[in-house]
Amino acid sequence: MTELTYEHPLNEKLRTYLRLEYLLAQLYSLQALNSEWQQQAFFNTLFDLIEVLDRNDIRPDLIKDCERCETALVAWANHPSVSDDKLQPVLQQAVRLQSDLLRSNKFVGNLKDDKFLAPLRQRFAIPGGTCYFDVPQLHYWLNLPQSERSYMAEQWCAEFSLLQQAVSFVLGFSRQKGQFTDVTADNGFYQSNTDQHELLRIRYPLEAGVYPTVSGNKYRYAIRFMQLSDDSGRCSSEKTICFKLASC
Repeated sequence: MTELTYEHPLNEKLRTYLRLEYLLAQLYSLQALNSEWQQQAFFNTLFDLIEVLDRNDIRPDLIKDCERCETALVAWANHPSVSDDKLQPVLQQAVRLQSDLLRSNKFVGNLKDDKFLAPLRQRFAIPGGTCYFDVPQLHYWLNLPQSERSYMAEQWCAEFSLLQQAVSFVLGFSRQKGQFTDVTADNGFYQSNTDQHELLRIRYPLEAGVYPTVSGNKYRYAIRFMQLSDDSGRCSSEKTICFKLASC
């Protein structure tokens, strides 16, 4: 049986974290620049990242979240069932990330001012705006030797190194806090209160032929399982769905 895991943020901060995690994974997967269209997708993702970070100064939130992780780890260190060998490296990572974030500037400062990227970013925001007659500099860049293009791409991606480490650490810590429990959605519907959680993780079987939609906030949420429909695009499922749920 194939199981899918769906994650839904319960506040705007986690929504931004998940978007950044998604975009960073996409950027690094495209960094090989194996084809012209992969390179176009690389720039699209790069500019999406810059846009998200330009609109959201998440550095203060990441510092606070790393500090909260450190506090929780220190408390766990006194628990007899917690392995100190496994806890100490994680604790050291939390402390290091806090220090690095405090010393860092805004994540996209250098990329926003890049003389090559700035004009391209404006053109990529226009549908079809990257035709070669609009951006001859991009046409030239795409035909540079692979080594030159790879070097420049690595320099751009390096700007996100600390961001990637911090987001990965905070989201990984949050995911590990939640334990999956078996839950039943009668007529495809389930609702509950939360203890100010930030993230819902839903694990369900692909064979059920449904997918979850979530509405709510950190205090209360509702899950409705939907199925694809030829007539309306989607419709509510009336089946009883057994799934696993973790509140993080």
